[in-house]
Amino acid sequence: MRTLENEIGTAIEVDLAVMPPHQRRAYAGLDQYRRPVEVRGVQELAKGIAESFGAFAIFDVETVLRSPAIAPFVTQTLYAIPLELRRAACDPDRLKAESARKEMARIISAALLARYHFEPLKHVSASCHPNWEQAFDQQFGAGRGGDRHE
Repeated sequence: MRTLENEIGTAIEVDLAVMPPHQRRAYAGLDQYRRPVEVRGVQELAKGIAESFGAFAIFDVETVLRSPAIAPFVTQTLYAIPLELRRAACDPDRLKAESARKEMARIISAALLARYHFEPLKHVSASCHPNWEQAFDQQFGAGRGGDRHE
């Protein structure tokens, strides 16, 4: 049986795996010729990872957050991942790159789960979530969570 931790780790792993090669290299601080350059694109990557949790109610103590609200924390977590691990995720050796992405996903998901509590919304799919408020109210009640952030 898959746990919530597994679901979150898998979602992050997929986000990292489908990232375009140029974006992966930019995050690892490499240019197209694998020479070290300034790290770029961390905020965009964090936004993409945060958006992959659109089908969740994310609780920070008693406040419920929408997925974009966790992007700054994801950004901070991405910066904390060692550069060597990021560069390993760009390695031409597919097994080494896959292993590095799994480790990065584990680090990110552990940080997220240590800070936030995720509840999957029953009536919201991952690809389409315009009815997030309604699904949240049906599942948790209109009064829970205090302020909601977009």
